[in-house]
Amino acid sequence: MAGMNRQGYVSDFRFLVLTGKDLITGMLPTVGNICFSKVSGIETAMEQEEIPEGGKNDGPHILCAPHKKHSPLILERGVLPADCWMRGLRPGMSLGTWLHIILLDGNGRMTMRHFGISDGIVAKWEISGLDAMNSSILVEKLEIVHDGIVYR
Repeated sequence: MAGMNRQGYVSDFRFLVLTGKDLITGMLPTVGNICFSKVSGIETAMEQEEIPEGGKNDGPHILCAPHKKHSPLILERGVLPADCWMRGLRPGMSLGTWLHIILLDGNGRMTMRHFGISDGIVAKWEISGLDAMNSSILVEKLEIVHDGIVYR
C-alpha cells in the first residue's frame, strides 16, 4: 500500500468551502470562500425498521423507514484576530444560504465533485480550551444542522 500510485484520485486534504447563493441555479457565491482546516459530518443514512414475524425463524424483516438521518456538518479552523464572518454566527441562527464544499485536485483546481447543503442552522459554536501552558493554535468549531447533503 505504501508504494501505491495515487495519481488520478482526489485527495482528502484539498477542498474549498463556498457560501452564497445556490450554484445549481447559476448564481455565484456572495460571501466567497472561507478557509477551514477540517470538515466532518458529510454523511447521510437511512433508518431501518425491524419487524419480527411469527414463523420466520431466520431473522426479522428489515424495512427502510421513510426518513433519513443527517449528521451535523462540523467545520473547524484556527481563530483569526480580525474575522467578521464567524463572529456574527450564533446557535439557532439560520444561514439562509447554500454552503458548498468543493474538492480540489493535486494542482488546486476545482474538480467536478462537490457537496452542498441548504437551509443550514447553526447548532453549536465552540473554541478549543484556553491553556497558557500549551503553544497550540486556538481552534473554533462550527456545527451546522441541515435538511440534507447534495453530492455531485
